[in-house]
Amino acid sequence: MPKMFEPVQIKGMKIRNRTVRSATYEGLGTPSGEPSAALARLYSDLADGEVGLIITSASLIERFKLPLPDGDGLPYPTFIDNDAVIAKWRPIVDDVHRRGARIAMQVVHPGRQENPMLRGEPAIAPSAVEEKAFGNMPREMTKTDIDDVVEKFAQACRRVKEAGFDAVQLHGGHGYLLSNFISPYTNRRTDDYGGDSARRARIIVDIVRRARELVGDEYPVMIKMNCEDSVPGGLEKEEAARVAAHIAAGGIDCIEITGGIYEAPDSTSRKGIKKESDEAYFRPHAETLRQAVDIPLILVGGLKTPRVVERALTDGIADLAAFCRPLIREPHLIKRWKNGDLSKASCISCSKCAENVFSQPLRCYVEEAQKKRRDKNVTTS
Repeated sequence: MPKMFEPVQIKGMKIRNRTVRSATYEGLGTPSGEPSAALARLYSDLADGEVGLIITSASLIERFKLPLPDGDGLPYPTFIDNDAVIAKWRPIVDDVHRRGARIAMQVVHPGRQENPMLRGEPAIAPSAVEEKAFGNMPREMTKTDIDDVVEKFAQACRRVKEAGFDAVQLHGGHGYLLSNFISPYTNRRTDDYGGDSARRARIIVDIVRRARELVGDEYPVMIKMNCEDSVPGGLEKEEAARVAAHIAAGGIDCIEITGGIYEAPDSTSRKGIKKESDEAYFRPHAETLRQAVDIPLILVGGLKTPRVVERALTDGIADLAAFCRPLIREPHLIKRWKNGDLSKASCISCSKCAENVFSQPLRCYVEEAQKKRRDKNVTTS
């Protein structure tokens, strides 16, 4: 049996195989921030497609200060900021479990990348460093701000567990708040939360410590963590390995390796992946982190070919392999591979799905266009 299809365990979570649907913003929340029926169907489809672990899109740990615009077809996020949403998620989680998959929720604070049109006041960040993609000048967080965020993350972890999710994943990548703290580019503090790698990692350790008081020691608390910012002066893989060692010692159970921030276009989802040598673009980062930690690692980034996935797993570089764009076009990709069709994923890495997701709900535009052509041919034949 290929290693990809072997079961694996993270803390108390047993997963049927080593494939992961990486957290992917779907824009399928309701206007009030709850999961929609369309979102439930998406996760059911992924579970039927035999993905081992589904990680949801990032749910926000606090509300925007200003109301979201209202209108049909707008891509709304989900929130995990109050206990009322717990019951909304339970049927979705139960359905995924009935289909044999495990499911984790990713939780996030946007930090300096929060849309100023929604916040109504300056975004918060470890340091007042201009965010050049939106033109934000964030406000430097006080110790009170930090304590508040730690508690909100911890309470979000509690809600995730109470909703029946098998694990929680902190979003520490892509330029959001926790990513801001671990990066020397965005964290220029001189107190206990800035400076060397241990102090920049401290907020994550604080969150895990407080979350453990609420969810216990056996509940998996994972993180998706930047290992490269792709901007001058930003986080690089060697420093990321030092951060990883600190947060692993602080109780993180699994790290998904990622990179890039909004200021570095195409750094999180690279386009035009055509050759096997283009795939697994975060593998060098995984190799570096593997030397620093002995907890499970999840490799993501342009994986499209079973042979490339299998090589990373058998080499011991990663324990699980994650997919984002390929599963948007082919939710049953893993099942196809398991059934013997080992042709590469049909995703062409155009990234139109990612480029448009903040204005329209998630979809594969290539697949949508092909379906329209097929339907037209059927109609005219």
